Amino acid sequence: MSLWHELENLQKKKTDLEEQLISLEERAKILEQKLKAQEERVHTFMEQLKSKHEVMETLESTIIELEKKLKKPERETEISIALTK
Repeated sequence: MSLWHELENLQKKKTDLEEQLISLEERAKILEQKLKAQEERVHTFMEQLKSKHEVMETLESTIIELEKKLKKPERETEISIALTK
């Protein structure tokens, strides 16, 4: 093979590799954008989860308070029944 053929083959390989590099860089850019979008979604979901967790804590607290209020009259009724006997 002559030097010219070798040089021509090397230039073709260089061109192919440069095209592959451009393609890979574009793909990397797209993947970075997708990753950023996913990170934003995860952040949004985490905020929503945190908010729902806070609501659940409030509801649980409310339930506990209501249960306490419901138990107080029972005790008072039991005491008054015991006193009347």
